[in-house]
Amino acid sequence: MNKTVDLYYFSGTGNTKAIVDFVVRTLKTYNIRTSLNLIGSGYMPSSPVNDLWLAFPVNSQSVSPFIWRFFRWLPKSQGTRVYVIATLNNSAHILEPLYTLLKNKGYIPVSACEISMPNNMLDAEASPEDDLGRLSAAYQKAETFVHQALAGESVWKSEYPGSKAVSVLSRRTVLPWMSMRLMLRLRTVPSKCISCELCVLQCPTGNIVVVDDLPYHGYKCDFCMKCAANCPRKAIVVSGKDKIHFRNARMHKSTLEQ
Repeated sequence: MNKTVDLYYFSGTGNTKAIVDFVVRTLKTYNIRTSLNLIGSGYMPSSPVNDLWLAFPVNSQSVSPFIWRFFRWLPKSQGTRVYVIATLNNSAHILEPLYTLLKNKGYIPVSACEISMPNNMLDAEASPEDDLGRLSAAYQKAETFVHQALAGESVWKSEYPGSKAVSVLSRRTVLPWMSMRLMLRLRTVPSKCISCELCVLQCPTGNIVVVDDLPYHGYKCDFCMKCAANCPRKAIVVSGKDKIHFRNARMHKSTLEQ
């Protein structure tokens, strides 16, 4: 097999990127090249010409608003095959509405899987053993998914069914996001910030701007937590919730990604 597939992904704390990198390596063993594109970069194909792969993290039983907008803005298709990988920590209700959306646009939703990953927003120390176990199962599931997808097997069923009501609210209203923006408001600690502005550059919603040499978090946060997880000085925290801390997937005590 010698072909190219288009893979669009977004990763906040790094879990999805770890799976995407693994999937790319696995596809390469089949002589399949991958054209990687970042959701939220502003680039959108006029019409997909290759098989389309989508990988993204689950958020609030659904996906962050900017990711759902990306799906809604996908161009019409005449039968492009779609494969989906959703990374999550608990449960979700996203595969069913995404299937409907893709079908209505003319795509063929072929196969999808949900992959449980370690939690990177913590209020206690993580268990290395738990991380190792979840990562081992995650990579095994990703490998199996690729093999089965390329073998022509078609499965589109949620293994971690979540709340349909919360999912609808998350996709169709701003209510859950407004609540989280009030309860989990991010801020930058001046004494820790080194003004690298990495958070400003990476924010997919343009929510972070520099005010008086310090990154300021506005009210457009979609809670991907990319800024907090990638901050080199851990200078981004949740206001009033000192116990909550973030980590990047690179910090998992595992060598499975190598």
